Amino acid sequence: MMMVAGAAIFLEFPAFSKTLKSKGAPNLKIGILSDIHITDEASAETYRHALEYFRSKGVDGVIIAGDMADHGFESELKIVGDTWFSVFPGNKAPDGSRVEPIFIYGNHDVNNWKWIRDKFSSQEAHEKEAIRFHPAESWERCIKEPYSRIYMKTVKGYDFIGFHWDDDHLDGDGLAEFLGGRHRTLSGSKPFFYFQHPHPRNTCNGPWAWGQDDGTVTEILSHYPNCIAFSGHSHCPLTDERDLWQGSFTSIGTSSLRYMCLIGARENSYVDGGPHEDSEMKKIGTGDGRQGMVMYAYDDCVAFEKRDFVNDEPLRENWIIPLGVSGAPMSFEERAKTAQIPQFNPEDKVYITRGTGEDRNGDKHKQVTVHFPSVLKCTHGVRAFDYEVKVEARYVDVMMEDTTKRVYSPKCYLGESRDREEVTCVFAENELPQHYEVRFAVRPCECFGGKGAPIRSEWIPAQTAD
Repeated sequence: MMMVAGAAIFLEFPAFSKTLKSKGAPNLKIGILSDIHITDEASAETYRHALEYFRSKGVDGVIIAGDMADHGFESELKIVGDTWFSVFPGNKAPDGSRVEPIFIYGNHDVNNWKWIRDKFSSQEAHEKEAIRFHPAESWERCIKEPYSRIYMKTVKGYDFIGFHWDDDHLDGDGLAEFLGGRHRTLSGSKPFFYFQHPHPRNTCNGPWAWGQDDGTVTEILSHYPNCIAFSGHSHCPLTDERDLWQGSFTSIGTSSLRYMCLIGARENSYVDGGPHEDSEMKKIGTGDGRQGMVMYAYDDCVAFEKRDFVNDEPLRENWIIPLGVSGAPMSFEERAKTAQIPQFNPEDKVYITRGTGEDRNGDKHKQVTVHFPSVLKCTHGVRAFDYEVKVEARYVDVMMEDTTKRVYSPKCYLGESRDREEVTCVFAENELPQHYEVRFAVRPCECFGGKGAPIRSEWIPAQTAD
């Protein structure tokens, strides 16, 4: 398949694999992980499995974009290193070729020690175990290579620049000078790859993502249109197409190998301190959300295979990003223009159940639950990102719109074969207008703002206050 100038290709795995095969051998293969959060040997099983998958794909290196040692202990970082060397002894693949560890510290690695001081008998014992007090020495003992806060590695002719988290923040200090000192190497049309733990502000996953830096890095990288930046920290699932942002450079969210954090403002999502702490619905459990990617670099494009490492299957459509084109064809604005709008099928129905239930805080009261089918590519032509559920009310001949909620499907963060259960949205009865008949209008939505046509429930007779 030929690349179309200025456009990107989104492909499910069989077509993606066929397309890449037709292009011949890639120049480079890189495994990509973040937020592996190792605590003990048992917690490293999925990490080991991911590395073994990368080994089977013949990668030339693996990025880990921070948060390796969950509590910031050197003993945890040692498990990270030991697991790596058990899969890639001496940084070698089975055929003897070099496989480069391209790792950085995140906030958990150097900052989480503060919250668990009581684990230790003394301050001296605590400081001996906490990476924060000796980051270079811990790195050299566990990862077995020299440590530098900002560093560059070249893998098969491609440059990788890593920026470690330091203490309480990552503010870009020293990055402009580091890049400027290598301007001749980094300038031009060939991509180079930058990685840090938090998202560069207002890039991948938009301004809504939890865990962004202060914006300095975004400004610095804006001078390098050939930069492809990777970052984690938000734990946002790879089923959200906004993990890929393009503007003055390209920024990609690396998701998480431990658990997912869905972007907030939905009735069954969560943001620290957000209004949905008082939601009528529990937060979706995402413990089985453990994801990563394989990157394939070619002369004319860079491709990303998105992978679920729990169920061993692809995630949604993969990405093929063209190189050497003008503008930002994969900006949120450009992709919104061509995004397919999800729609319910003609036979799809909304129904309602009523009863006493618990809200997120465990308080019991009367609730109304709205039920409707999950909109998937395999059954509806395109998969919905989330759903809008709106209360419509009428009294005699007066109609009005009332409360609106957004809600995720139960397994929205996994491949759609895992997300076939019906979707629900819960309202407290006291959230509904009194003395009006009410019904519920449900619309499937895509992540860039498009909404499909609504389907509606039957009218519910007017309720009066007890």
